Amino acid sequence: MSVSQPQTPRKSKAGGSIASGSKSLQGTPKSIKRRTVLDPNSSYIEEEDETYVFNESTVNTSEADLDDYSEILEEELDLDTDEGNQLARDKQAIPEAGDNPTDNSTEVEQKQPSRLREFLVKHEIIRKGLHASIGPFTLWMYTLGINQKQFIPPLLLLFIVIFIQDYIRLHNPQLNAKIVKTWWFLIRESEVNSYNGVLWYLLGLVLVFCFAPKDVSLMSVLLLSWADTAASTFGRQYGKYTPKILPGKSLAGTFASFVTGVLSCYLVYAYFIPVYNEKVNVPGDIYWSVQLSNLNLHYFAILSGIVAGASELVTFYNMDDNFSIPVLSGVFLYGAVRYFHV
Repeated sequence: MSVSQPQTPRKSKAGGSIASGSKSLQGTPKSIKRRTVLDPNSSYIEEEDETYVFNESTVNTSEADLDDYSEILEEELDLDTDEGNQLARDKQAIPEAGDNPTDNSTEVEQKQPSRLREFLVKHEIIRKGLHASIGPFTLWMYTLGINQKQFIPPLLLLFIVIFIQDYIRLHNPQLNAKIVKTWWFLIRESEVNSYNGVLWYLLGLVLVFCFAPKDVSLMSVLLLSWADTAASTFGRQYGKYTPKILPGKSLAGTFASFVTGVLSCYLVYAYFIPVYNEKVNVPGDIYWSVQLSNLNLHYFAILSGIVAGASELVTFYNMDDNFSIPVLSGVFLYGAVRYFHV
């Protein structure tokens, strides 16, 4: 590919002239071709372009010719001092992308939440994970022989600490903004300007542990931890395909809660209590057993599923389900076991 030359003859300091087309750039050394400033309208092949091949056999340039090319280069690159200084200042004023850590594009990207964060917030992954982890933790505490009433003092202390923190942040907008920004993975949008749902969670457990037997308390925690999580997860995913029972409550979510309640009952009364009963329990800890009830295990499991689904549906007085599920399930299960007690 040939490169056109400027049409106006140029004179060198030595008095020689270089006419248009008198010398072809194909014969110039590679270093000269790379540095030559061409007419903006002419075509130019970058040195890095793989289509550009320099043919050494065409080099037939004398030292005088090299001086002429050097003169052309100097004249082309000779800028007015004021104009050059202005260009230098403009270049400094407009840094290259990525050179300035406070670049607007970077700043916008930092302000925009990542897709991972949006996904975690939308589906409450971390919050649900912590919510569901209470179940295994409670079963582990049961295997260690810890009575539910031993949890009451630490739960009350935690309730007081969180309540004071929420009271302070809700009366201090700047502090509230910082806390919400830090704990974005736990605080729901509805809790930004209201008390955290954890308070209702703790309060509900404290009430159940105060009045319910050990096995009923254990079931209440599992229904709160697992049945509520299952209802929320499946309700969001498949609720649009099933009839709506109540505002915000679908058949898919209620059925998931029911199934989880049934499985939780079998897990507790068919495995954990028989295996660990003599090791961790004292007389009176376990309120339901085949010997002490007219209600067999299968009916009791179905009843647990119904209680789980019904407790999850309760929405009167805008009651938080973190409170209604453990309290209502504890009351219903305790009442049913007491009714069929021998």
